[in-house]
Amino acid sequence: MKTLSLLRHAHAEKHSDDGSDFTRRLDARGLEEAVEIADWAKRLGLGPERLIASPALRTRMTARAVTEALALADSQVNFDHRVYEASRPTLTDLLTELPAHLQHVLLVGHNPGLTKLVRWLTDDDSVGELTPATFVSLSMDIDDWTFVGRGLASVVRRLTPTHR
Repeated sequence: MKTLSLLRHAHAEKHSDDGSDFTRRLDARGLEEAVEIADWAKRLGLGPERLIASPALRTRMTARAVTEALALADSQVNFDHRVYEASRPTLTDLLTELPAHLQHVLLVGHNPGLTKLVRWLTDDDSVGELTPATFVSLSMDIDDWTFVGRGLASVVRRLTPTHR
């Protein structure tokens, strides 16, 4: 049994100071959402063995709140450039590369890739869009990440911040 948790970055500024999408920061609302998500993660006792995130600034900021709340070691956190603006197949490839001993992985990224990944893994197109700061936890009855595939996951939990 594997658990895949997904977290879309919290609300971000529309534009960065340098005009780059990659350097957009969380806005005031996003900072509140990141803290709320981190509090949930701690209260729920989430214990991912690995956190994989896009290296974009807004995603780093969201991931930092969670890693601090869960006291994850630096060795448990990986910023992977493939997650930034990733398609569903790219995210799937990344998952299939994970070591088999990992039971719970948290992926922090962007849309539309995350929403498409959840819909593909659950084989459910009615799954709503992952709005900013939405957290979804999926359960997959597989022993090895190489077996990740369409329709093998079910939604265990979905949380959306109250700061809307």
